[in-house]
Amino acid sequence: MDIKQIIEYVASNGISDLHLVAGSPIFIRQNGQMQAMGEPIPKEFIETSVAQMLTPLQMTTLKSERQVDFMFSQGEHRLRGNAFFTNTGLSACFRVIMPTVPEFSAIGFPSFVEEKLVGAKTGLVLVVGPTGQGKSTTLASLLQTRAKSIPQHILTIEDPIEYLIENHDSVVQQREIGRDVLDYDAGILGSLREDPDVLMIGEIRNQSTMGSTLTLAETGHLVMGTLHTNTAVQTITRFLDSFTPEQRPQVRSQLASNLSMIISQRLVPRADGAGRVLAFEILTMNYAIANYIRQDKIFQIPNVMQTDSSGQMILFEQSLVSLVMSKQITNEVAYEYATDKNQLKALFELNNIS
Repeated sequence: MDIKQIIEYVASNGISDLHLVAGSPIFIRQNGQMQAMGEPIPKEFIETSVAQMLTPLQMTTLKSERQVDFMFSQGEHRLRGNAFFTNTGLSACFRVIMPTVPEFSAIGFPSFVEEKLVGAKTGLVLVVGPTGQGKSTTLASLLQTRAKSIPQHILTIEDPIEYLIENHDSVVQQREIGRDVLDYDAGILGSLREDPDVLMIGEIRNQSTMGSTLTLAETGHLVMGTLHTNTAVQTITRFLDSFTPEQRPQVRSQLASNLSMIISQRLVPRADGAGRVLAFEILTMNYAIANYIRQDKIFQIPNVMQTDSSGQMILFEQSLVSLVMSKQITNEVAYEYATDKNQLKALFELNNIS
């Protein structure tokens, strides 16, 4: 079996991830679960396979930096790859990208999320969660919906580009780190002169990018991005902790003035074993949350979310309870994925779930 056959099998059978490790079987991830497939593969197979996928510039990057991100297309299949060196030699992992961008209304979020974000003109929208939980899909779907809704200029900075977003009546321009722009900060700075209505930043990784993101949001643009955090509170704390104590008052003011929404998402196993279903937490900015951010009382934000009566705040545990009540997930899975098990238990008791 060669790499093209492996990719065809993976992309055609609902497998989300492929791992190639020298001296080990091929490993795949399906519905969140890792499993081995076939016989151990030699390092030469990985080296030859990766060489077929990389451009000369990417190969140079791999040799000099010992790792490289890239996209690979085979027929209708697109995969995001990362090649890197380990103690066994060259390894590679691949994420299968769905061939089409799903409709935002089909992903599983409440209708108010689409209503609020498709028409938004300014602010900062963050989609957060661990790796492999659908953040890129959510953002691509949202941008695709916006491109269809009204003519606008949508600009993305990605590493690498995953979903290809269609123009419709809008102008959609996607820039890839290393190919089209040096890094995220350069792309964000350049965007100020490129007249975007929306800027999507593939990953907000460090203090520099956080600062640039906040500055751009302050200029009256709609900015969207992802972080590897688990909850809304953790996301705000990550922003603040990335700056020095002297810088934090300004960052708190910027967040309080510009943050619009934080969507935290996880894909959890369905009760019937047929794949995974979306669970989420949604923070929608209001006066109380903005005030707590300014006062550095972040710990009070979950109380605001829990007692809010607008219908536009959802704690992660509330989402899990809804999935249990609709029999999409089991009680055990809800406890496994809950960030606050005591709160989940209290919600179970409140809803007479045993």
